Amino acid sequence: MLRIRTFSTLSRRLGQLPSLEAVRDKFKFSSEACTIQTLLEQKHEKVVLNGWIDVKPNKVGKNLIFGTLRDPNGEKIQMVDSKSLLKDSQVEDVVQIVGELTKKKHSTSSDPSTEYEVKLIDLQRLNRADKKASQLQDFKTDEGSFPPEYRYLQLRLPKYQKNLKLRYEASKLIRSELDSMNFEEVETPLLFKSTPEGAREFLVPTRGRIGGEASFYALPQSPQQYKQLLMASGIHRYFQIARCFRDEDLRSDRQPEFTQVDLEMAFASGKDVRQVVETVVRNTWNQKNSKKIDLHTLDLTGKIVPVSAEQKIINLTYEQVMTQYGIDKPDLRFPDLKIMDLSEFKAYGYTNKEFPVFEVVVLRKAFENIDEFKKDWSYLSNRENYNYRTPIVVPIETEEQESSWFTEFLSIAAFENPKLITKFLNLQKGDIIIGSTREPSRRLFENPTPLGRARQLITQSKRGKELFCRTDASVAAWVVDFPLFSPVEEAVEKGSVYPVYTQNKFCSTHHPFTMVSLKDYPKLQTDPLSCHGEHYDLVINGVELGGGSTRIHDPELQNYIFHEVLKIKKPEVLFGHLLNAFKMGTPPHAGFAIGFDRMCAMMCGSDSIRDVIAFPKSISGVDNVVGSPTTVPEATLKGYNIESK
Repeated sequence: MLRIRTFSTLSRRLGQLPSLEAVRDKFKFSSEACTIQTLLEQKHEKVVLNGWIDVKPNKVGKNLIFGTLRDPNGEKIQMVDSKSLLKDSQVEDVVQIVGELTKKKHSTSSDPSTEYEVKLIDLQRLNRADKKASQLQDFKTDEGSFPPEYRYLQLRLPKYQKNLKLRYEASKLIRSELDSMNFEEVETPLLFKSTPEGAREFLVPTRGRIGGEASFYALPQSPQQYKQLLMASGIHRYFQIARCFRDEDLRSDRQPEFTQVDLEMAFASGKDVRQVVETVVRNTWNQKNSKKIDLHTLDLTGKIVPVSAEQKIINLTYEQVMTQYGIDKPDLRFPDLKIMDLSEFKAYGYTNKEFPVFEVVVLRKAFENIDEFKKDWSYLSNRENYNYRTPIVVPIETEEQESSWFTEFLSIAAFENPKLITKFLNLQKGDIIIGSTREPSRRLFENPTPLGRARQLITQSKRGKELFCRTDASVAAWVVDFPLFSPVEEAVEKGSVYPVYTQNKFCSTHHPFTMVSLKDYPKLQTDPLSCHGEHYDLVINGVELGGGSTRIHDPELQNYIFHEVLKIKKPEVLFGHLLNAFKMGTPPHAGFAIGFDRMCAMMCGSDSIRDVIAFPKSISGVDNVVGSPTTVPEATLKGYNIESK
């Protein structure tokens, strides 16, 4: 017998459906709306505007309510309601209004947004906001403490709308600039292999097994190896606005996933790459930065000057920046804050023979009295602010201290002729002198040095900026001639005074694909730590905007670095794909990666890349909006050959 399957209606089992009348008006609206900016520019009499109720409407009379509309661009305009259309409106209600543009009576403002108002004819509420939006109203003025789980509300604020728009405009301009230089945009895979590149990786489990063991992809820390393979593939000039991933401790300029403008050039040197990067960064910065101030650099006399086609960004060597500023990414907006090596005056550190250089930095006219000193500068002596040694900080309170200052440093340094140094320093009452020891200039691996870290703290402090910052412009420099290798630091107890290095064990200062400077080539066999690399960083306002290098394209040399210097186990397994490509005619090549999030944050005038990322992770790596990462059921893990312990 043929059995006919029947379906019963579901209406009895479902809840109450919202009425058509309640829903219909939310989906039927005019598509002819304009923005507030267009309205004020063209002065239309009758207008349609979309947006949100920005603040709770204010009833000022029986038939008169004032309200504020915020449009999708973050612009605001006052609404005048004599029909009670705004009655019962909540903050962040989504509305479409029809109204007449009128000039405010007795207005003397030159700002069109406050000179005009819209008299309401009709209002259509497209979606109501609940009470939570009203409760978060105060965070609109205190943006820094906005609850991260309501990021989508924070993004409605004009600041974030402008930041995201600037980011988009910058990406368009960068693409246009590189396109004009004959670069090709090529996407590289996000599922890579695990290789030692420095930071920890994010691993992606697979259901397959290799030799009976669980197998994993790794998310790329950068497209470095793929772009070198593209050079082997005949791509002449490559670029990509690439997503990268690093499982590292987070702070204001770091996120677990980030974006970089990645590029590589075949038949090119580092100088060729720097010229391209400088042009792209200069043009993008000058056109899109929120301060409307051109990018600056130092000239050969140390004067802060605008960057131009004629005035190139200055080149500073690693040794220069480490000895003058104590860090490889100096903030050059503070030209008076230079560290002074007192070795020529026969002053030496004696507490550790590996750290014999005694150096000082002087803060001129930094305080009026000791209470002010403690208030503004006590953080300089806080042990928690330093990796190793805490520098000695001496306020010059009296005329006697102007000549006896050196006695405060006798615990770490010896002085053959303190009177000569005193005359050179010319300390005055109200100055602060800060001193510490460091390694010799040609073997300087502690980065930052204690004084470099102190200088960094000063340039980031409110009082330091007030006293020593000499420009509102952003100041750039190329840092070149880095050490190719660095000694491997041993793990030491917290509070240790000096770093401890493992004997005859080296790591790449940047990555193992960087070419050695040819003048140092013979030293690869005898003294790798004395070799300089063909690496270059672009530093702006104390931030490493990006880095790059000339790459090794010779397979024998690359293999020598892997085996003999870095002592990498089984490099053929990790990097065989590169070595094989090099054997088949890979041309000379060099490249660079711009930290796009950092660049956008700096152009927006922000210290945090969180301000230019739509949905950033928290300091603990959590996305508070969607609640990731999450746990996964044991049964699911089992399918990926993983057991939770």
